[in-house]
Amino acid sequence: MNQLPGPVKAYFDASNEERLDSFLAAFNDDAYVFDDNREFRGIEEIRNWSKTDIFGAHVRFEITDATEHDGVYAVIASLDGDFDKTNLPSPFFLKHTFKLSGGKINELQVSLP
Repeated sequence: MNQLPGPVKAYFDASNEERLDSFLAAFNDDAYVFDDNREFRGIEEIRNWSKTDIFGAHVRFEITDATEHDGVYAVIASLDGDFDKTNLPSPFFLKHTFKLSGGKINELQVSLP
């Protein structure tokens, strides 16, 4: 997939550039995130999750694959940052599955590929 929709691209770009406000602007106010068996609902919970798990750890993503099926975008990205990498493969990949609504991220699920 050559072209990611704006909110998906913004998610990765803002993460890599450590721009929290731009990151949050990619989400609907009532968006849902499921990451590492934890659920985050609404922009304030997503803010707290991202400040700790993404921005606090200085996570950097490199997209390696992206597909779209029925309006759902699945992006595989390697990641690095200041987090415990004990027993993690190198490179370490995660799958981000995005559902959009109203031009923003409405749902994000982060999982192993």
